[in-house]
Amino acid sequence: MSVSPLPSGGFIPTPAPSSITTSATSTRSALPHPRSQPLRPGGSKESAFIRYVDDHLLKIQRRFAKRTTPAANGQDIERDASTIWDDVQGYESMREACKDVDELLSVIWISGTPSLQMPYLINLAAFVTDMVAGMPTNPRQMFRVLEKLDHAFASLLQGRDVDSGERLPGFENRRGVSGTEKVRVRSLVERTRRSVMESLKSGELDDMYEPETEAEDSEDDGGLILDGDNPYAGRELEETWEMQIARVYDRTVVELGESLEAPNIGIITEGRG
Repeated sequence: MSVSPLPSGGFIPTPAPSSITTSATSTRSALPHPRSQPLRPGGSKESAFIRYVDDHLLKIQRRFAKRTTPAANGQDIERDASTIWDDVQGYESMREACKDVDELLSVIWISGTPSLQMPYLINLAAFVTDMVAGMPTNPRQMFRVLEKLDHAFASLLQGRDVDSGERLPGFENRRGVSGTEKVRVRSLVERTRRSVMESLKSGELDDMYEPETEAEDSEDDGGLILDGDNPYAGRELEETWEMQIARVYDRTVVELGESLEAPNIGIITEGRG
């Protein structure tokens, strides 16, 4: 999916390549810097943004519905989808899907408009959960996308970028994320963690995962070059994935834990211990 400026409205930029710091057991991924001010409600730029995100989210969902796998001999997984959307090419790998998700996530974040960011990010995160459960996994790309979603959710819940501490646009006079949105995010976190664990446990890897070369690692991972033909072998691979699973939405969980505490309604309970 190519992200390019729209002919009208002038809002949607081409996201710059993500600044990514990666180690063998970490995939911290930076989000692009958002607009300084939220989009004006009802304005032409907001309308252009909504059309763009709706169109690309639908395209991602359709490509997923028409996905193929080697086990299916190149046939569409969801046969009903093969008879419609003739102009849509299904995903052949999780790597392809993650690339589209990453680009759309960047556009949503750049909008700097919490009232649009949170619902769209929830929809995108729900798709990622389905993607993890429905495709052979590419751990490197999967964890990178999940880290960016974690960064985005945790920052919106706090009203500040959790990495830089910078206040986010749109939170100056806003009450913040709604209780309903917080409950939906918590449910997504739980579902995604289960899906990631089951996906890695199945051992079914994306064909585009193993052939990655050191040059590709250097380009994609901010200069990381790993020694050896297979640095994630045996027990080391298992331990690395266990640590990654533990970090899925970890910062979001911290923010939810603080924001979903029960309000004081005058009931006094005895402390334990």
